[in-house]
Amino acid sequence: MKSKPSLAVLLIHDQRAGHLNPSLGVYDNLETAYSTTLYKIVTPTLKKWQISLLKKISWYPRLFDLFAALFFKNFILNHDINCIICSGMPNLIYGIFVSRNLKVPLFYAGDLRKVNSKLVRCTITALPQNTQSDQVVLTTPPVKKEFFNMQHDQLDQTTALLVLGGATDEHPFTYTDFEKIISNFILFCRNNQLKGLITNSRRTPNLSAFLNKTDIPKNIQLHFIHTEKALSLIQLIQQATYIFVTEDSTSMLAETIQSGRFVSSIYGPKSILEPLNEKYLQAQLMQRQMLEDIFQYPNVRNTQDLNSSSPITQAFKRNLGY
Repeated sequence: MKSKPSLAVLLIHDQRAGHLNPSLGVYDNLETAYSTTLYKIVTPTLKKWQISLLKKISWYPRLFDLFAALFFKNFILNHDINCIICSGMPNLIYGIFVSRNLKVPLFYAGDLRKVNSKLVRCTITALPQNTQSDQVVLTTPPVKKEFFNMQHDQLDQTTALLVLGGATDEHPFTYTDFEKIISNFILFCRNNQLKGLITNSRRTPNLSAFLNKTDIPKNIQLHFIHTEKALSLIQLIQQATYIFVTEDSTSMLAETIQSGRFVSSIYGPKSILEPLNEKYLQAQLMQRQMLEDIFQYPNVRNTQDLNSSSPITQAFKRNLGY
């Protein structure tokens, strides 16, 4: 059997899960075509005005190089690398600086948001964007292999999972909204004789006051982050057949959809249907339920177009030449 070509990848991140995980998702998808080696570096802390300035002057590359060198000081890497992967705006800014210093191509998972696309070799997103760089448009944003490897699991239809995010401009959930969501999920599990699992994210408000006064049935398990013996999202998805996710979380929606489960997003009365979620609905990758309504079984899923490995590896081969 022909051996895979070697690929040394530098992953740039700021330790935020929402930025790190898409980059790891891109990296995991490369394993089918390359013998990969991963190196990680952490982005130096940037103030908002510094990010804003570097975005604007990215259209003047020499000026960008000058200011980036002042902000980031000296950069030394003791490894030979073939490419850079990153996600999230602070990491993109630092990634451009490192890419131009090392003269290696930069692959970015995300929207460029007015950054000069000529400084990025390829973007990887779930929606097309106006860019002069190469671009890959996937069915969902990239997720780690632990999620997409679950697509062929046998689903026993005994367990439902509720994944709570937090308020955003597009989804201004209130504390009362989260109370209603949890109550409706408990009712759904009771009426359908299902085991229920509930987890949250770092953006979820502290729900202790509500939970302490609520009678949590024995068929419901709470796995809130930073609590003792709480299972990870991957472990919870492995148990579940039906998953409800608040619509604010792009990453958790992508991860649950990629797992091949039956997924429904939950939205509020003031929520805005964003283009990516509209795409999911049209492709029958998920359903959508109002938080105030009685929860219904999610009954659609579509695993046919979830393959991210082929388009990602093709893009790397196209841009690296091997």
